[in-house]
Amino acid sequence: MAKVDEKRREKILNGNLWVVILSICAPLFIYQLFNAFYNLVDTIFANEISTSSVSSVAALAQVKTLLTSFGAGISAGGGIIVARLFGAGDFTSARKNANACFSFSFVVCIVLSLICIPLAYPICSMSGISTEQAKASTNYFIVQIVEIVFVAMNSTFIAMQKAKGNTKSIFYLNFVTMGVKLLLNVIFIYGFKVDNIIWIAIATLLSQVVLFLILGFFMVRPSNIFRISPKEFTLRWKYIKPILVMSIPIFIGKFVFSFGKVAVNSIFGKGYLEILLSKVDINDPEAVKACEASAGLVVGALAVSNNLNGIATSPINTFEEAESTIVSQNLGNKNINRAMDTFVKTFIYCTISGFVGWILIRFVFQSALINLFKGNQENVEQAEEFMNYVRIIHNYDSWSIPSLAINAAVNGVLYGFGKTKLAAVINIARAFVFRIPILIILLYCFPELGVNCAGLSMGISNVCIALMSIICLLIFYIHLKKHPYEGMSLGKKDE
Repeated sequence: MAKVDEKRREKILNGNLWVVILSICAPLFIYQLFNAFYNLVDTIFANEISTSSVSSVAALAQVKTLLTSFGAGISAGGGIIVARLFGAGDFTSARKNANACFSFSFVVCIVLSLICIPLAYPICSMSGISTEQAKASTNYFIVQIVEIVFVAMNSTFIAMQKAKGNTKSIFYLNFVTMGVKLLLNVIFIYGFKVDNIIWIAIATLLSQVVLFLILGFFMVRPSNIFRISPKEFTLRWKYIKPILVMSIPIFIGKFVFSFGKVAVNSIFGKGYLEILLSKVDINDPEAVKACEASAGLVVGALAVSNNLNGIATSPINTFEEAESTIVSQNLGNKNINRAMDTFVKTFIYCTISGFVGWILIRFVFQSALINLFKGNQENVEQAEEFMNYVRIIHNYDSWSIPSLAINAAVNGVLYGFGKTKLAAVINIARAFVFRIPILIILLYCFPELGVNCAGLSMGISNVCIALMSIICLLIFYIHLKKHPYEGMSLGKKDE
């Protein structure tokens, strides 16, 4: 094992936890902060093409997140196993599990892409955007499906680096990727003056290919303790089963939560359209077309509001990742008290960051961020309408920032302890117990609220899920006191 890996492991197992959490989280926090801004820039680039393109890019981003949950679940589950084996000192088994995780992720995502590419248009149609937008966005979405394969493999590579606490390399490499993506978008949009959002997807795809090549180079090096080798690629049940046990609940939780966002877009788009149509003559084609356009803008505004929140929530979620790594390694080392102490300190970091993020995004920078969507519009009135929708929705949706910060701290300790089923229950409840029912009640019982329904459903549901997370944590803690070593077998030597 390289000295730097040995030093990092010793620090995670015995160092000052306040410092350890920050040292692992800081590179990811800074990267995700810039990445969240860049995701917003993506929609601004689309805005240079047209306002309807903003709605398409923002809404389909939710669908993309839904599909990437497959690879994200596998990489997260595999990363937990590898981190625990690494903490236990079983480096050979850790490497074998890393190779199995990569093999499984690759196969699953290839199969997923082969299924989804022929269904690209129907998937776009279900995202909540208008029929016209879905037709125009189909090729864009096909490119995104291909990108998902590379994203999944890159996520697995990155998960292996996180498993040993190596976040600085991830920070530098992702910044290179972001730079490539930004440069290509500038060339395509301002240099070649493209008028199709497919070029935004192509820029992202190429940046992920570059990241894959760089990460691949580092992962195959003999000095890498988790080196990836074609000779060790395996789908043997001995390795796949524990990955599935960890990954399926994570995948289901992420998938259902992402599906919930797509469902919210679709339900709200159709519900709001019905509200608009009730106020006009449905026999007037122009009036109907105008209502459809407004409904499409509202769906995009909801997604943009999520992107504004992401400027705060994406960096804060890195505490969850750092916490999961630290907890997993310490459980592998049979140090339960230190694992729980990690949660307490992470919870404090997350709560403070969540409330600071909420104040900054909602009260300090909201207007400036929304005004970025003025751009050079072909329809100034449409742009003003769109920005107003974003503002109305985000006023309530911003409650999600401190709520999701609390949820991130709870998820981190649950993932680290392997309680992925409980974390999945929380994510499923967020969509189907709270968000969708609240949205339907608001839309059909209080139609006079109009656009406000979207923001209220997001904000209220996330506040509810923060409270539920705390309740689930208490249940977990009580169970842990009674069965302190349950589920610790992943830290044992691989036989």
